[in-house]
Amino acid sequence: MATKTIDASLASIRNTNDFKVSPAGVINAQSVRAVDDEQIFDSQNLFLRPDRDHPLHPSGALFIPPGQSLTYNVTKRLQISHFDAESTGALNQMLIFRRELTERMVVDSEPDDVSYQGNLNHRVLFDEINGFREVTVDYTAIHGDVRAKILVTYTVNRVA
Repeated sequence: MATKTIDASLASIRNTNDFKVSPAGVINAQSVRAVDDEQIFDSQNLFLRPDRDHPLHPSGALFIPPGQSLTYNVTKRLQISHFDAESTGALNQMLIFRRELTERMVVDSEPDDVSYQGNLNHRVLFDEINGFREVTVDYTAIHGDVRAKILVTYTVNRVA
């Protein structure tokens, strides 16, 4: 069995719209079974905003202005394991970034919490974890003709 110790980080959330956004929810870095990402070995919060009354950022910001980003320095340590394919290969692990984010959107005077769609569980395979790696994922919330898009940047750094 080989094990890699990594630091998984939320680096930034960027608003690519011409209006402010205020995502709420959770983003986790997780060590999961490679063939079944529902089997979780370790899960660490990188972002947690239970509702819109809580700040979006440690600075106290409640939203991200148009075209701006918020920089986070949230890092969590995880271990990802890989077994000999002939023995217990089905237990091999990978890293995923799992998000459950919503955006409050108003269309025709009706507010609605809309889920961000996109790469739900961005996967980083065991063999892809070598040194430092930056991963940017776009998430979009759509309600009627209104589309909110954010770019979330993660980093993965192998420390052992």
